[in-house]
Amino acid sequence: MNDLAPKTTKRTSKRSREATPGRAPQPSGEVTVVQVPKPPASAMNKSRPISDLIKAQLKHLHHAESGRLPKHKRDGRTPQDIRTEAEAASYIAAVTKVLHPLGRKKSKAKQSS
Repeated sequence: MNDLAPKTTKRTSKRSREATPGRAPQPSGEVTVVQVPKPPASAMNKSRPISDLIKAQLKHLHHAESGRLPKHKRDGRTPQDIRTEAEAASYIAAVTKVLHPLGRKKSKAKQSS
């Protein structure tokens, strides 16, 4: 046998790899649980200037707002008007409430038998 020959692998059918409808796919292998520590109270600072990441998120949200909402339903603020994390949080909450009036979809509670 030639050691340089390509190795063949067993392939499963596409159907067997797909998730069963109505069931979440199960992870293969070991699952690692990562503990995320609670941030300290000092991490929250409503008067801190917004970061470049938040500025980019505000631009994206403003674009969605201006493209999907009529003028009378828009918030009226622009990303340039927003300077602090508190102002950003207020704007994001207001625009998200208008863009998604029903809120998030709630998952059905599992019924015990």
